[in-house]
Amino acid sequence: MTMPPFALFQMAYVTDDIDAAARKAMGSFGIGAFQINRDMAIETGQGIATAHFALAFLGDTQIEIIQPAGGADDVYRQGIRGRGGSLSFHHAGMLVTEEAQWCAMVAAIERSGASVPVRGAFGASMHYLYVDRREEIGHYLEYMWRTEAGAAIFDAVPRY
Repeated sequence: MTMPPFALFQMAYVTDDIDAAARKAMGSFGIGAFQINRDMAIETGQGIATAHFALAFLGDTQIEIIQPAGGADDVYRQGIRGRGGSLSFHHAGMLVTEEAQWCAMVAAIERSGASVPVRGAFGASMHYLYVDRREEIGHYLEYMWRTEAGAAIFDAVPRY
């Protein structure tokens, strides 16, 4: 399946310990601090997952760390390959800022029959979905549409 060409926006990792993983990533990537959001509800194809998220920008690339914390969190939990805050690469994220582009991309994904294990929204600010590309490229691809209402959604995320 060929996916629309979007620029890389995010590199995302999963972990079993958000605080330890954030400390490891700070040392590995030269990041001073992460914004950590705990107990966030995420819509998945199997129901609602709860997860902790750590976010920071390294240049123009967002680094995201996810710790599954309950509910339908298998899409995150299955990717953890170590303990004690180890970082396991999970997905590459692409940002879409135009509604027409988002709608065309979603239609193309639906026509392709690709597995979409995660799809939802953060209120009116952001819509997101994951396409399962593990067989072809070894990881998921996330597509995010930041709506006009969400223009400032990442303003508080630390930048380095």
